[in-house]
Amino acid sequence: MDRLQDFLCFKLGSAARSMQKQYNAHCAEFGITIAQSFILFLLLAEDGLNPKTLAGQLEIDGSAITGLVDRLEKEDLVERKPDLTDRRAFCVFLTGKGRRKAEEVLPAAMEVNNRLKASLSKGDEKTVSRFLENVKELDRPD
Repeated sequence: MDRLQDFLCFKLGSAARSMQKQYNAHCAEFGITIAQSFILFLLLAEDGLNPKTLAGQLEIDGSAITGLVDRLEKEDLVERKPDLTDRRAFCVFLTGKGRRKAEEVLPAAMEVNNRLKASLSKGDEKTVSRFLENVKELDRPD
């Protein structure tokens, strides 16, 4: 049997945890997590998204998005407003504080991403990106 450390899925998981740890360390000084920052960035690009759209773009469960939005709302970074097209639903909007936070955190996030990209040649970056997309495709039903 191969050593656990030789399993590709183990290496991917370990690398992902390492990246999250580095990213969260950068975000900690701003008082948010990686997942919370991604919600703020999505809303900075397109304010007023519904939770289903946020969950889809972040590729996470709807129940996870609810908890993230709850915490961001508690910190007055986002607010829920009724969805004008569906009375049963709501959309998530940045508050002024949330917009400032997103604009403040974005350069730190870009720095982490750029440092990661700088560790790869252009060819390697394309190969890694293609590989990661292929891994995600393995999870999709046929």
